[in-house]
Amino acid sequence: MLPAWFVYIGAAISVIGLIPYIRDTYHGSTSPHRVTWFLWGFIPLVTFVVQIHLHVGLVSLTTLVFGLLPFGVLIASAKSHAGAWAITRFDWFCCAISLAGTAVYVVTQRGVLSIVLLLIADFFAGIPTVRKSWSDPTSETWSAFAFSVASTAITLSTVTEWSFAAIAFPLYIVILNSMQVVLITTQIGPKVYAARHHH
Repeated sequence: MLPAWFVYIGAAISVIGLIPYIRDTYHGSTSPHRVTWFLWGFIPLVTFVVQIHLHVGLVSLTTLVFGLLPFGVLIASAKSHAGAWAITRFDWFCCAISLAGTAVYVVTQRGVLSIVLLLIADFFAGIPTVRKSWSDPTSETWSAFAFSVASTAITLSTVTEWSFAAIAFPLYIVILNSMQVVLITTQIGPKVYAARHHH
């Protein structure tokens, strides 16, 4: 186990890791999916409130950072002349499911159940960006997701009491962002598409 203060290092890594993403968004070489990034900000902020209520300790700091950083991406996207990724009906469907999961939490406010609902909400929030990383990986910046994995892994290593409330969200972040790194760096989506149409 790492000392609890390593959470601060993890949070700093998250901030550092997203700077290139925000820069690339501003310059137009990265096209963030605004539905995903809005929800990726909103849902961790709600999760942060839940974690505070459940007294999970310093781990909640990472959740707070994950909630605030996406709004930097949204601001850069709004100021970029390149615009943002087109939003489809399916994306709005994912958004609706995500917000519904968050709303059910607000109504029930049941500890572990709320974490599960928020994980489901965040998963649906991420689907539009995962689809985009599959179909057009060059529209993403992989390093932001890699830094996020490192940051969250450090956070997990500081957990002393392995309760579901403490580890569920960080563990989910590690899995999701690791998948993003693989999709973007290997460009497997276009390769699969090309292989299918070659035969």
